[in-house]
Amino acid sequence: MQSDVRAVLQYVPSFQGKVFILVLNAARMPELALAEALLDLIALQQVGVRLVLISSGSGDAQISDRLVDGELKWSPCECGDESRISAILDRGQLALIEAPGIDPLGAEVSQLASDLNAAKLITLHEREVAGAGVRLTAISREKASSWSGSGQPFFHAGAKACEQGIPRVHLLDETRQGVLMDELFSNEGVGVMIHSDDYLSVRPLTSEDIPELLAMIGRSIRDAHLVPRSYEEIESHLAHFQVLTVDDNVVGCVALHPYGNECGEVACLYVKQNHGSEGYGGLLVEAAEKRAKELKLPWVFALSTRAANYFVDQLGYEPVDVSDIPESRQSLLLESGRGSIVIRKFLV
Repeated sequence: MQSDVRAVLQYVPSFQGKVFILVLNAARMPELALAEALLDLIALQQVGVRLVLISSGSGDAQISDRLVDGELKWSPCECGDESRISAILDRGQLALIEAPGIDPLGAEVSQLASDLNAAKLITLHEREVAGAGVRLTAISREKASSWSGSGQPFFHAGAKACEQGIPRVHLLDETRQGVLMDELFSNEGVGVMIHSDDYLSVRPLTSEDIPELLAMIGRSIRDAHLVPRSYEEIESHLAHFQVLTVDDNVVGCVALHPYGNECGEVACLYVKQNHGSEGYGGLLVEAAEKRAKELKLPWVFALSTRAANYFVDQLGYEPVDVSDIPESRQSLLLESGRGSIVIRKFLV
C-alpha cells in the first residue's frame, strides 16, 4: 500500500461502484505475491469495487480452494453468464470464474469486460511488461496498437481490448508483491497501463485548482526555487497558468506571462517531486510555448537558478544577457537579488 494516505484516498470515490476484472494464474505466482493479491482484493471489495476474478490455473492452482475460509465474499460463475455475474456483483460479492488456460487478453475476456462495462481489465503476467527496455507507465491505445518493440504482443492485445470499450488495461508483473495496490492507488503505478480515456493532459488552471497549486509549489518556494505567489496574485492572472494532470490529479504547473506583443516569460514551472523523472517538465514548457505561439509572440524567455542547463540542453534555449529581456522584467529581477540565469528561445 502507498505510504501517502492522501494519494490512496483520492482514488476511493472514483473506484466505488466500478467493475474491475482481474485475470491471474495462481500456479505461477509466488506464494507471498498471491497471498497479498487476495488481501488486496478484500480491500478493494471493502471500498466498493465490483470485482470479477478470472483464474486461469487448474488443479491445485484453482483459486476457489483459497477463498473458502477467507474474508472475501464471493460466488462462482461461468465466463459467458453475464446475468449471473451481474447478480453476484449486485449482492456485493466477487464473481469467481475458473477458466483454466484462458487467454487473459483474449477475445473471451475482452468481450466479458465490455459486456460488464468494466472500468479496468487487470492482467498478471510472468514478468514485467516493458517496451524495448524503456520503463513505461502509461501508453495510449493508439500508440499501443502500433507498437513494434519489445512486448509487442501484449501491447497489441491490450489495445484491441481497449477498442472494445474498456477504458484501461493494466499489464502487471505477477511476481511483484503488492502489485495491485501499488498499481491502482498511485498516479504512475508500477506496471503498464494502456488507456483509451484521458489519462494525462495539460489544461488551463481554474480557480478551484489554486489551493492545490499553492500547496504543491509551497516546498519549492520555501527552498527559494520559485518566486512566492499569493492566492490573489494567481487568481488575477488565472489565464496565464496551466496545470498538468495525471489521472485527474494535478502534478505540475507552468505559467506564460506575456509582455505585450514583444515576448512571453515561461515561469512557475514545477512538477511534484515524485513525478520529476517522467518528462513532465518538458510537456509543460511545450504547452507554454504553444500558448505563446497562439498569442503570436516571437520569442519566450525564462529565469532560472537551477534548471538553466535543462532548458539549454533539452529544450533548445540559449543563455542571454539580462538586458535582452523587457525593461520591466529587468527591474523586478534586479530587485529580487536572486541571481537567475536568463535563457531565451525564438519560436519559429
